[in-house]
Amino acid sequence: MKKMPLPQIVFLVVFIAMQLRADEPHPNLIFILADDLGHADLECSGSDFYLTPNINRLAKEGMIFTQSYASAPVCLPTRAAFMTGKTPARLNMTAVFDRDGGKMPL
Repeated sequence: MKKMPLPQIVFLVVFIAMQLRADEPHPNLIFILADDLGHADLECSGSDFYLTPNINRLAKEGMIFTQSYASAPVCLPTRAAFMTGKTPARLNMTAVFDRDGGKMPL
């Protein structure tokens, strides 16, 4: 009898486990990545400067995560890090490009 390779066994076990849990509802997750938005700029965080009624409703009906980490002080490396799961240094994004195409260090 031919032996089944380990990756196929793991895949089969995971697939069966997922099918057994398919009846359970999955949570909805909304991730908002906004440029130049501080942690206290939303009404649900205590700000009275910006009006954010839709985000307030989402926060009231759901869960708020109050601790976060930005991988860089500007938007491009942060977005790249979020989309790839890698740090900006691994993506060679350790500088910001100016309008003339030159690099400026972060």
